[in-house]
Amino acid sequence: MYTKNDIIKKMIIGKNFFITEMPKTGTSFLRNYFKYYSNIKITTHHDTIEHYKEKKLLHKKYRIGTIRSPYTWYLSLWKWSCLKKKYSPLYSDLTSRRIKIRRLKFNYRLFNYLFIQITKNTDEIENLFKNVNSKKNFNKFLQILLNHKYKNYLSSDFSFTQNQKLGFMTYSFFYQNAPRKYHKKNFLPNQNFSKLIKEIDSKIFTNYYFKTESLEKDLQLFLKKNKIKLKQFKHLDKNSTNISPKIDYKKFFSKKNLKLIEKNENYLFKKFKYKKISSKIIK
Repeated sequence: MYTKNDIIKKMIIGKNFFITEMPKTGTSFLRNYFKYYSNIKITTHHDTIEHYKEKKLLHKKYRIGTIRSPYTWYLSLWKWSCLKKKYSPLYSDLTSRRIKIRRLKFNYRLFNYLFIQITKNTDEIENLFKNVNSKKNFNKFLQILLNHKYKNYLSSDFSFTQNQKLGFMTYSFFYQNAPRKYHKKNFLPNQNFSKLIKEIDSKIFTNYYFKTESLEKDLQLFLKKNKIKLKQFKHLDKNSTNISPKIDYKKFFSKKNLKLIEKNENYLFKKFKYKKISSKIIK
């Protein structure tokens, strides 16, 4: 059911902690920082919790995840895909026609999925990633990820999630931070969404989080707690698509898409106490 593009990209493993990688949340900075510690391991590409059962990762004191405001997460994801093109799994999913036999076991939405994959205009979709400063292209991109009727353009397993209220970011968060046997329930029909969200939330194995908005501060606090010697942050390579604080990111979003993000990612807004802003935007 899962493709290699869905898998946790890398992990950082220390004596009493590990850090999972949620894409576009500042994990490049964390990897570049921890590589200077000889007793901390940065795993190879595509490693997952399942690859490291022998290390008993889930028994470690700090099981760390990373998180970011859903607004800037979507903007950073799009900007990064604009810059990386085919090296972005999301760009590849959207601009390719992918019909895989393993997906034929899904009955719900199957015919619509096949039809969209055969007929979608990949040139038009590629154009959404040509101008990293285009508000129009960004909001069209958001509609594909946020509007349930366009979900099948993705040509990934997210296309087969059953509930319209499940956002792409929440889906990605659950994949990174909850056991797969619970995450799989997102693909089953006739699920009560509220109950399903509560169940998956209760099974999340991460118990400590770094927020992108306060990443250096959160990291320093964690290092101090664990009596790990602090190294210099200067000259570290940070995310090239980091949203500058000087830029009013809110201007990139249509009010319609702000509301869709708030609806689809409501779980993340509540869990991490991010403030919703659509009611304050006049458009």
